[in-house]
Amino acid sequence: MLTRRNMAGGLGLSWMAGKAFSQTTTAHAPPLNASDPNLALQDEPILLDAGLDDADRMTVEVSINGQGPFDFVVDTGADRSVISVELANRLLLPRGPDVIVHGVGGFRPAPTAAVDRVVAGETVLKDGVLPLLPFESLRADGLLGVDILQGQNVVMDFKRKRLEIKRSEGDFGSRGIDYRNPHDIAVSADSRFGRLTIVDARIAGVRCQAFIDSGASGSIGNGALARAVNLRLSKSTPSMPVRLMGAAGDLTPGEFRIVRKVQMGAVRIDNLPLIFADLHIFNFWNLNDKPAVLIGADVLKLFAKVELDFGGKNVRFRVGQGLDAPVLSA
Repeated sequence: MLTRRNMAGGLGLSWMAGKAFSQTTTAHAPPLNASDPNLALQDEPILLDAGLDDADRMTVEVSINGQGPFDFVVDTGADRSVISVELANRLLLPRGPDVIVHGVGGFRPAPTAAVDRVVAGETVLKDGVLPLLPFESLRADGLLGVDILQGQNVVMDFKRKRLEIKRSEGDFGSRGIDYRNPHDIAVSADSRFGRLTIVDARIAGVRCQAFIDSGASGSIGNGALARAVNLRLSKSTPSMPVRLMGAAGDLTPGEFRIVRKVQMGAVRIDNLPLIFADLHIFNFWNLNDKPAVLIGADVLKLFAKVELDFGGKNVRFRVGQGLDAPVLSA
């Protein structure tokens, strides 16, 4: 099975950046190599795992009703926090009503459990009713969604492989750059559907709604974005058919392309592997007719550190060596 990690890993991304105060931060990748077997056209669509690979996952310690700690994945693309069925049974949590859980590729019914207190870093969720999913689907004790992240700052330190949740320091205004560190570049964000959305985002020159989804291994654009990109290009770009496989086993048809330019405020990424698919979540948000993209871990981990500031409504990218990026050269 070809995963997004396989595709991104073969591109050999390198960095070229000037001073954060005056220049756009740019990630460059070499042109496509037609002989690369990972990019060869296939007779059958390729299955892509829509979840994070284990090597990409950073967890945070969480206590449930004073017990723990337990390892939870932070998923800024999830509406609600989730606990594994196995952990709920171990803690003897009282069961609640069944609910419908909407994911990237589809939806499924799920039981719930009543939780008195969930503590993660400096944030607390009280009297919650959380859906239950099997450990084999989550591959963790649970995940933290945007219900517990409102007003918080999620710090993903990819260089040190450390994740932290702390209180937001609030909006630092329209300066566009966090002057606490010369390598930090702040990008303004809005809050839509409870998620951080990059205000000024463009894919191949097309303005779109870009949602930060830390729980997705790769970035995914919808069909409306694919059509808008096609209209802007003088000739079609190489692509290949794929099928996205979600955690629940659901399959969604799509296509894989290399996008030559992705812009998020003052941050620019060249030659980004991107999947285009009309996912269930885009339909759930009524975004089928509006260009939109989920920005996944493949983009986030290019940076040394990424701070998702829900309280200050901004995303701060620290230029440097991330998980998939060589040493920064000025």
